[in-house]
Amino acid sequence: MTRRRFLISLCLVALCIALLGLWPRSGHEANTFLLMMLTLLAAGQAAWHWRSRFLSQLFLGMSLLINILLTCTFLLPEVWVGVDRWGALLAGLPGDWHVANIRPSILVMLACLGLNCSTLLCMRLKFGAVILLAQVTLLLVFALVADPSILVASMPLVGGDRLTLLACLGVLLLAQWLDLLPALTRMWRRNLVPLLIATGVTFICLLAWQHQSRDENQRLMLTTYVLGDKIATELSGEIDDQLDAMRRFAQLWSLMGQTPSRGEWQALSRQYYEDFQYFLNIAYIDRDSVVTQVFPEDGRNRDLLGVRLFDLQADTPLSNPLELGIEGHTGIIDLLQGGKGAVSYLPVRNPRDGDILGAVAMVVELASLLDESVKTNLNDDFAITLSEGRDAYLHIGAKRHLASWGHQVPIEFPATNLMLSLHPAQHFLMTNRGRLPEATLLTGLLLAYLLFLVLYFHRHVSQEHQVVTQANHALKEEMSRREQLQKEIQWLARHDELTQLPNRHYFLEQVKACSAKMPLSIMILDVDFFKSINDTLGHLEGDRYLQTIASVLRAPIEAAGGILARFGGEEFVVCLPECPRAVGRTLAEELRRSVQAAALPQPATDSVVTVSIGMACVTKVPFHLETLLQAADEALYMAKASGRNQVQIAA
Repeated sequence: MTRRRFLISLCLVALCIALLGLWPRSGHEANTFLLMMLTLLAAGQAAWHWRSRFLSQLFLGMSLLINILLTCTFLLPEVWVGVDRWGALLAGLPGDWHVANIRPSILVMLACLGLNCSTLLCMRLKFGAVILLAQVTLLLVFALVADPSILVASMPLVGGDRLTLLACLGVLLLAQWLDLLPALTRMWRRNLVPLLIATGVTFICLLAWQHQSRDENQRLMLTTYVLGDKIATELSGEIDDQLDAMRRFAQLWSLMGQTPSRGEWQALSRQYYEDFQYFLNIAYIDRDSVVTQVFPEDGRNRDLLGVRLFDLQADTPLSNPLELGIEGHTGIIDLLQGGKGAVSYLPVRNPRDGDILGAVAMVVELASLLDESVKTNLNDDFAITLSEGRDAYLHIGAKRHLASWGHQVPIEFPATNLMLSLHPAQHFLMTNRGRLPEATLLTGLLLAYLLFLVLYFHRHVSQEHQVVTQANHALKEEMSRREQLQKEIQWLARHDELTQLPNRHYFLEQVKACSAKMPLSIMILDVDFFKSINDTLGHLEGDRYLQTIASVLRAPIEAAGGILARFGGEEFVVCLPECPRAVGRTLAEELRRSVQAAALPQPATDSVVTVSIGMACVTKVPFHLETLLQAADEALYMAKASGRNQVQIAA
């Protein structure tokens, strides 16, 4: 119970971190989706630790739904669901909403997805919970150390917000690791190898994602730079073209050698003005800097007629053409008509004596010039700024949701170091950025997860197979041991353990089996004075005597096709199928002599051990085995009564 409370406390701590650090405030309305997802994730995990499966699945299901929707904005191709369609879903919400602002980086999204799935899968090892947590750990590490420049078109979480988010996910991850640790400790052998291999695959996928993201960002940067350079080149070319045209225009008046009349000025100026519609006006200025002609004569330009420019602009470059006979350029200035622009002054000379007659003034409005140059290249995907040093003269295009980077390209503009700055908007990045890095990352994570499951279950089946094999092997050994034991028991049930000869029971079975093989001879042998051997030499020595006598008797009896058995104590019994009386007697005498020849010392007679033999023979069936044994036993007693060490045959 204490452990469960500790895990629930960790989930509540994560929830508090998310609420305190990411609560939507002015300008951060987009944190709402992220905060909802983290809140539901923490609540679902806490409910799981509290053993409330219904609430856990409810909260985690809603969190998973938000997670999948946000992940789809990374993965779905633009031709399927465009950025504008995603944006249309957010258009009716109050505040600063944009698709790129409502989603954190793909690393954070997949980390939340891993924590969500791990809890929904009940944190079971067999469901791959351990590899999910390992993948989440790697994702958070990469999110912590990754270069923010590769995380384009995502929520700009930096500084405190970024640390808050990672801390919240780190605490939830810690709670899941602690919950899984006991099971992992018990089954680490089964999980270690699959975990290391699958984690290695995950790490490689993250490196591949990082590399592909950099390549994709460089492609976007190159596209932006090429566009900025194109606009700057067109702008510089347009300026050069209009300067060349105005030089020809001034040269024309120089060739005429006179001050232009109003009609002449209007007729010739109109042609140039229509070619360069960004001209604010084209004016003629006399030697005293008075504006005598202007085209077009609209409201803003008509007020310039009769104005002496030296009085308004004492340090104007107009003195260059009027006094020195060279071109003069103002650079970017505040125009008399209002707005920003530039004025170029070109001298008009008398062709006969070279005297300066006046100057032609070309007034270019900066906004119109820029619009003319970028009208085919600009939309809301870019922001263009014309500036000189720290002074920004003009800005057109997107004003919000811009990328953190851009390009500056110099423009060849007379008398000024004009720079064109081009910044892409998040809309452009989302629309044109390829989905390959995110698709590679998600596919790699899924493959690593499936690889872990395959290896896990393979090792599980292998271990189970090994256990079954060991159990089968042990069972076979047990069966073999039992079979051998059964054979030994059966053998012991039929044989005498001391002499290794058949016992009385087995002997009787054998006699019955060969009862039809006539004539049948039965012998009973008894060791003479055996009690004295046990009393004098001991029972162990007596047992050795019995073993020696059994080995002496066994060879000739088995050679004759007979059966030798121990009948009890010092008595042995012999069955000889198909053995006539005479043959049996001869064999009995041979047995007696063989025992005597063994030369076993007999303490009772100070000689060697001898045996007495009683024999009975039957020639036809039926017969009674008990009667036959009784007859042989009586013959044995006759042999003992007659002085022992002899053979007696029953009638």
